[in-house]
Amino acid sequence: MTHNVEKSSLVYGLDIYGFLKDIRFVLLFYVIGDLLTTIYAIETGLAQEGNPVVSAFASMNGLYSIVLFKVFFIIALLGSYAYIIRSSAGKEQDQTFAWNALRHTLAIMGMLIIFNNLLVMGGYISPVYLLLSYATSLLV
Repeated sequence: MTHNVEKSSLVYGLDIYGFLKDIRFVLLFYVIGDLLTTIYAIETGLAQEGNPVVSAFASMNGLYSIVLFKVFFIIALLGSYAYIIRSSAGKEQDQTFAWNALRHTLAIMGMLIIFNNLLVMGGYISPVYLLLSYATSLLV
């Protein structure tokens, strides 16, 4: 029994250029924008990383290790893209809706994260912190 490794790979037969074109706004806002504002805020002492996992990882491995999280995110997004494309093969509308919903949601999240970072760097209270504080007060 022979097994073709190429055909079973994650990216075999996928349009990588199309994938990168599709995620250009995710890359711009969620990856690059968040990364630059976060690194700037931490290096200048204007803010600290709010995500405790990323904060602990960065404190152990250096600030620029946050880039690894972004690389892993892009790899996970590629896996999601491959799954959506392959699982909805032949169902063009389902494929388009699921992929577009995911990538547009991530791009909007990236814009909100950048906005949040800029507010914190400006000395304002984080809207995310306010929202989480309010949500946890409802649970108590």
